[in-house]
Amino acid sequence: MMHRRGIGALGLALGALLLAGGSVAGAAQTGTAAHPRVAAAKPTADVPAAPEVVDRIVATIDGEPVTLVELQQFSEQMHKRGGPDAPTTDRAMLDELVLEKILHKQIEAQGVTASEQQVDAYIASIKERNKLDDAALKQALAAQGLTWEQYRAQVKTDIERAALINKEIRNKVNVSPEEIERYYKEHIADYGAAGKAKVRLISILLPQDATDEQKQTLRAQAESIRKEAASGKDFAALAKAHSQGPGADDGGDIGEVTSGTMQPEFDKVVFALKPGEVSEVVATDTGYHIFKLEKMTGEGHQSLADVSDEIKEKLYRESMETRYDRWLKEDLRSKYNIEILL
Repeated sequence: MMHRRGIGALGLALGALLLAGGSVAGAAQTGTAAHPRVAAAKPTADVPAAPEVVDRIVATIDGEPVTLVELQQFSEQMHKRGGPDAPTTDRAMLDELVLEKILHKQIEAQGVTASEQQVDAYIASIKERNKLDDAALKQALAAQGLTWEQYRAQVKTDIERAALINKEIRNKVNVSPEEIERYYKEHIADYGAAGKAKVRLISILLPQDATDEQKQTLRAQAESIRKEAASGKDFAALAKAHSQGPGADDGGDIGEVTSGTMQPEFDKVVFALKPGEVSEVVATDTGYHIFKLEKMTGEGHQSLADVSDEIKEKLYRESMETRYDRWLKEDLRSKYNIEILL
């Protein structure tokens, strides 16, 4: 089974090729060795025989050999760039090299080519995106073991791969309105709209550097107020009389709040209440707080129109990955006779 690599890694989006790592180019993919087996010179009668050094064939593509030296060179380049997608075994590395060669053959077969102007434009975008000048870019390349010429060749190859994938896959993927609507209905629970809570608040604030005794006294005061509110006493009147928090003059009215807009401990308490309920005392570093939920409004689901673009992008991306996987494992591989010998 050939090592699977996502579309992005082949340069479809042509991400931050330099800093994030892209497809391997350079000496490891420019061709195959003319002589797959290289033996040491024949020893003389007076010199002990040295161990034979063999550059053996590790794979063939339509009979064309892929050699161990090529695999080692390819592996060195991949390890210099590193990254989370770098193969970790010799077999996975060989699969990646075979993939590189197949794609290169397909690019040549279809006459896909990138111009020098396209290469220049892409490198300019890399420099701008990463705030690099020529000297800094070349220094970064050197750290990855790439010369300027190798890097340009790498960029050219990735642009050509992107063009090939656009031709073979992207332009053939479409997401219909019916698919979007069907996905929306099947995943309606994922598109809930947060309700808005109309809330009143009473806050008893702690003085700066409050002592334990002061904290206990103020906590007891807050608990007493909370009991009065829970027993039915007018919350607004209690807020006007005792609250030191926002909206105190308006009976503690802090208006409508949406989930996620308050600090987490407040959010958790408020959105667990039922309309008319009074919360327990919520202690924070600033003081003691009591909430009353007056009503909850706006609960429901986001409309299809609001989430249509999001769903379309998700389905498009999934369809691209599926089609790419099929193209790579079935359509493209079927064009070549591949034998793995490692």
